[in-house]
Amino acid sequence: MILTKEKKTVVILPKQPTPRECFAAEELSRYLYRVLSIETQPAQEVDPAANNFLIGGPSRNRASADFIDSSSFQSQMTGAEGIYIEIRGNQVLIAGSDGNFDDKERGTVYGVYEFLERYLSCSLAAYSAPGIAAGEIVPVMESCTLPDSRYVKPGADRPYRTAIIQYGEAAGNPYHELNLPFIDWLCKNRYNRILTWASVYEAYKKMGLCEELDKRGIRMSVGHHESSRMWLPYFGNEYFPEHYAETHPEYYRLNADGTRYRPKNQEDHTGQWIYCSRNKDCIEEVSKNLIRWIGENPLVDIIAFWPNDGIWEQCSCEKCSPYSKVENYTWFQNEVAKRVSKIYPNVKIDMLVYVDLWEYPKGQKLEDCLLIDEAAWAAAGQRKCGKPDGSCLSETDFEKNLMDWKNAGADVVYYDYYMGVFPGRQRIIPMADELQSIWKRFAELGISGAGTQIECFNIWNNLCNLYSFGRTAYDASRSFEENVKKLCRLYGEGGPFVAEAIRMMEETLDGQEIIGYAGRYMITHVDKMRIYELFEQALAAATGKTQRNNIRLSRMAFRYTDLEVSDSSNATRNTYSRFQTYDDPTGELAYLATHFDSFKHNNPGYGIAIPVTNTKSGFQPDKWVLFE
Repeated sequence: MILTKEKKTVVILPKQPTPRECFAAEELSRYLYRVLSIETQPAQEVDPAANNFLIGGPSRNRASADFIDSSSFQSQMTGAEGIYIEIRGNQVLIAGSDGNFDDKERGTVYGVYEFLERYLSCSLAAYSAPGIAAGEIVPVMESCTLPDSRYVKPGADRPYRTAIIQYGEAAGNPYHELNLPFIDWLCKNRYNRILTWASVYEAYKKMGLCEELDKRGIRMSVGHHESSRMWLPYFGNEYFPEHYAETHPEYYRLNADGTRYRPKNQEDHTGQWIYCSRNKDCIEEVSKNLIRWIGENPLVDIIAFWPNDGIWEQCSCEKCSPYSKVENYTWFQNEVAKRVSKIYPNVKIDMLVYVDLWEYPKGQKLEDCLLIDEAAWAAAGQRKCGKPDGSCLSETDFEKNLMDWKNAGADVVYYDYYMGVFPGRQRIIPMADELQSIWKRFAELGISGAGTQIECFNIWNNLCNLYSFGRTAYDASRSFEENVKKLCRLYGEGGPFVAEAIRMMEETLDGQEIIGYAGRYMITHVDKMRIYELFEQALAAATGKTQRNNIRLSRMAFRYTDLEVSDSSNATRNTYSRFQTYDDPTGELAYLATHFDSFKHNNPGYGIAIPVTNTKSGFQPDKWVLFE
């Protein structure tokens, strides 16, 4: 097949296409135009005189059934979210798994992106603000010759590949301009789920972003630390107007002083586990409210019914007192999961286990509709990171505890931190080299997957981690080297130099520190002068402005990490805040923050986090901040 704008090109969809199939066709057409100036046309059947793109498998699309019979297709596509691409003569079939899989045709969407990267040399590994020459690489060609070939990925290696969406300030700004580019990036890089706060989800609905998620096949887990405000609201809300504090104070935790739990205000999400766990009427009311809400919100198939933030004492009533806090917490969640599952058997209740609600309470049997979401942050602290053999997580107490939960009957996943944790302050934490070992271990043990906390819009600070997470979670055969090689296509001819810098950072961090301090460890032990030299060589080598700007963004993340850790005012700070003022003698940090940060100072910014309050800068712009 020769692709050129002079040759008629048609796209054939199923007779009754799903939103995902329509979106796959739209994306294919959009990129064919960007790369080759091809304007595709819709068609109902194969045109012998044209180039034909068939979207959807043989059970979905009549033209695809003529291309390959259903039994041959399904024998190769054995799991959910698989990808099938075959080029034969003047026809290209792009399809996802074509069986009884509840995967919302994600494989078909992934197939389009795989085709673009594999055959048209696009790189979809990053984004930046619309209209800025940065982010994904889309080459421009006069023509492209595609020999007959076939690529098959039978199915996703793990079903749960989640972005745990945080925002820069509390629940943050879900109306930000980079929301859609970020969602786009998640889909292109094989994340299949977003877990977020209830208020963020409601804002997504108002902004039309739920429709954008649906047509990409991205499912949602909703709740987070706002669960109690949503499904048993102390002061009532738009779904449930009852003020439960007034009508049923007995539903809430009895404090040791005889008072009941009371939030500071309507927005307060602290107080940890706020319920009387053994109050059966409370369990029934929460379950009833959840069942009603799920019926009105079909995109959500996991309820992240999490405790509020913080660590507090548990309910001291006579029913709760004989049990530990984690025993009571688990009892409540399991009872709710039972009730919800009877009405919605495909919906799970996600139970966060972390800090002092982490350890499995021995002897407790659990429902398989209960999803245990174990944070890599136990009462004893966070996990270490960076060993390529995966031993910072695999075969540790984290794994043993998670398997105890699994063996009790629940589904299990990890809540991990490939962008770090809040006190890590968005520093680079090079831990991508452990991912292949970790995800292979998940498959061996039947761990469904993991979510990584991501500060929304921030991909550049830990791009290698976040890119590798999604791609390796989908395909555990992808090695660290393969991920680095494909990621570094973002930098054009400068890619080999950036790849060497990535390897140096990864080799420096080898399990010496926990996640919260790993970025500080790396930047104080790596050969910084050599890293800066490599970025100089990369910038000099790259011939395209988008590639050069991508080098600048990656170098900026390293530079921010260097300056932030070196700051003397931060070295002795005992309290944490998201945005901080620094000594900043040259004003460089302030310049980076006010010109490029996507949180506090700019909407949209560049998709990078520079969480600095300083705004006065005497810094003289140089080639590293003068974007093209």
